[in-house]
Amino acid sequence: MFLIFIAGLLWGTIGIFVKELNSLGADSALTCFIRMLFAFLIMSSAALAKHGKKFFAIDSKTLLLCAGLGLVSQGFFNICYTASIKLNGMGMACVLMYSAPVFTAIASRIFFHEKISKLKIFALALNILGCVLTITGGNIFNNSQISLLGMLAGIGTGFCYGMAAIFGTAAGEKTDALTMSAYSYLFATIFLFMLNNPGFENLDAKILGVGFLYGLLPTSLAYMVYYIGLTKVRDTSRVPVIASIEPIAAVLLGMLIYNEQLRATNFIGVAVVFLSIVIMMKAK
Repeated sequence: MFLIFIAGLLWGTIGIFVKELNSLGADSALTCFIRMLFAFLIMSSAALAKHGKKFFAIDSKTLLLCAGLGLVSQGFFNICYTASIKLNGMGMACVLMYSAPVFTAIASRIFFHEKISKLKIFALALNILGCVLTITGGNIFNNSQISLLGMLAGIGTGFCYGMAAIFGTAAGEKTDALTMSAYSYLFATIFLFMLNNPGFENLDAKILGVGFLYGLLPTSLAYMVYYIGLTKVRDTSRVPVIASIEPIAAVLLGMLIYNEQLRATNFIGVAVVFLSIVIMMKAK
């Protein structure tokens, strides 16, 4: 569980890299693409260094699971999240993304036959409430024009995020985190290039430098730690709740680095998220 927690902390730095890339002139399509491209280059190099030619000896079932991980939890996730932000704003998009634990719990019950106890359900509900308060400070409906398409995109984001634990757990049975990550990023890179057609006219050394760090820290390193953590977790349904340390890290970094103002309700949300994690850890 500690590794999942660390992964969540690393994901909490995503906003820093996105803001920096935006300030350098990279649009959302280019930002998503270079993140996946650098992650693929980093992880495939590491996998080749560790395994040599065995890196290419991956069975068809595991390759299919890695493809699902890359296409759904990386490719479609980025597309849905971008659309959700554009149509309903960052706050609503983040809140809907954290419907992920519900999807993971349901899928874990279906595919891994995990028990969903009343205490787990309570922890899930508490976690979603905590994330809402942490991210929005209670002002979730500050935009009176709520787009239905944006809501569907946001729920799609939660589904794609929630499926990462399912695909990762299944693929991790026959391969290691390096190989799984490398192949999933390969599929995600190809998918985003074909679908988003990122423009390279603004590409320069600064964007490449920040893009490399973006692909290294909250992507390659974060997901490698996450996938290793998945192999040590007894119940997959616990994973997104533990990883929900991400919005806490993001909000606190926003306060420290960008002087973003927080309300008392934001800090109440932080406390509720931590409480939900403790309860989920104890739930059976």
